[in-house]
Amino acid sequence: MTIRSIMFRRDTRRIRGNTWPAYLRSSLLIALPLALVACSEDEFAPATEGPTAAQVVDVTVQELKTQVWQGSIRTFGVVEAQEEVNIAAELSGTVEAVHVNEGDEVKAGQLLLELDSQKQGLALQQAGQQINGARAALDEARLKLQRRRNLSEQKTISKEVLDNALLAVDTATATYQQALVSQQLAERELADTRLYSPTAGLVDKQAVEVGEAVTAGASLITLQATQGLRVHTWVSETDIHHIVAGGEARIIAAGLAGREFQASIEWVGVSADPDTGNFPVKLTLTNQTDALRPGMTATAVLEGINIPNVLLLPESALVDRNRRRVVFIVEEDAQHSVARLREPMLAAGFGQRLHILDGVAPGDLVVISGQERLLDGTTVGIRSED
Repeated sequence: MTIRSIMFRRDTRRIRGNTWPAYLRSSLLIALPLALVACSEDEFAPATEGPTAAQVVDVTVQELKTQVWQGSIRTFGVVEAQEEVNIAAELSGTVEAVHVNEGDEVKAGQLLLELDSQKQGLALQQAGQQINGARAALDEARLKLQRRRNLSEQKTISKEVLDNALLAVDTATATYQQALVSQQLAERELADTRLYSPTAGLVDKQAVEVGEAVTAGASLITLQATQGLRVHTWVSETDIHHIVAGGEARIIAAGLAGREFQASIEWVGVSADPDTGNFPVKLTLTNQTDALRPGMTATAVLEGINIPNVLLLPESALVDRNRRRVVFIVEEDAQHSVARLREPMLAAGFGQRLHILDGVAPGDLVVISGQERLLDGTTVGIRSED
């Protein structure tokens, strides 16, 4: 409530021809100070409770650092006799080069065959251009949002205009993330045009020639592995994209007091079992396997693909502010440490950590404990982790 002005005009304002009675003038003069006090309390009362600038909130921080991430997938399988390894194409295409002949001895990781990669190379180039455009649109949307927020603080625009600016940022963020996914898919498809041997062995059958068109899933080369046993297991659809042929694995035999054997990922199925929805995976045992027998059950631990230079955020660092998931970064000024609100752009998580795409940088001190009490600009004290 705001009282702009109250004016009294003596002997000029009339009530049915008479001046204001003396008792009414006295009542107004008494009520006016009370009204002003009530208005002042309503107008300047704080909207929310929280730490003031003079208060110090103790927090725990963690410095963000880039790292190489590699997860593992735990599953169960059955030991079986190893007879042959089928090398199949992950996608359809034209054979550009065949580097082995029937009877050749090959090593694990040796290049066997190449498909025409021109189409996949162009797709990767196009994905890079889409990322540049999406990032530019996101930057523009964020700039407009900041301008709308400044105008909103001055009460010169409606809440609807500010909400539209927030929606534009959310839309631009989704487009940018989709462009990143398209680039990763293009990189994967380009890599799938080169087929490598997952194990040492002999080329038993070479089923294609240069210039021949092949379809996804078709067997192109058959190898007779030199090792005697392998493990047949199954991986869910959510984990299948995290492993590749040639990756490392460990086999723990249940019937051998938990003995552990080294293995490599020999083959990753391209289609799921219609009954279970899981994808078949075959693992080649690479060390001494005399104690193992076909039919034994075993636990398989598959190492996922390496992702270099990943910046990971502990999921516990996120808090909700105005329907936004934000974090607090600690910055040093001339006198003390101050918490600053940041809204990071996040991709899919790895366990209890989230992949940071933008918004915070390596070296930032992110608050991982005590952030629930923070506002932008709150003075903080850094406590050590126990």
